[in-house]
Amino acid sequence: MNSGSASPTNVISVLIADDHPVVREGLAATFKTQKDIKVVAEATNGEEALELSNQHSPDVLLLDLRMPKKDGLQVITELAARRLSKPRIIVIRRGFTKTKY
Repeated sequence: MNSGSASPTNVISVLIADDHPVVREGLAATFKTQKDIKVVAEATNGEEALELSNQHSPDVLLLDLRMPKKDGLQVITELAARRLSKPRIIVIRRGFTKTKY
């Protein structure tokens, strides 16, 4: 997305769900530079992600797989079972890959 002008109907609403504050805040700060993306909420765990998704009906959910209370897979499963609007989901997976030397 670019920083050009966007009408309110073309704005993409985003919910960020990650238990690491630095990751959440960094993503939110990056999106705030875009006029056509609006962060509508930030969740610190899976249960909160589901609650905020129900409240805000975001277009996109950026979702960490490893979170407290409910992990990302549980969140995806519950959202997939919905009859209401379902956000597009982008999974965030952090970690180290073991490499043999």
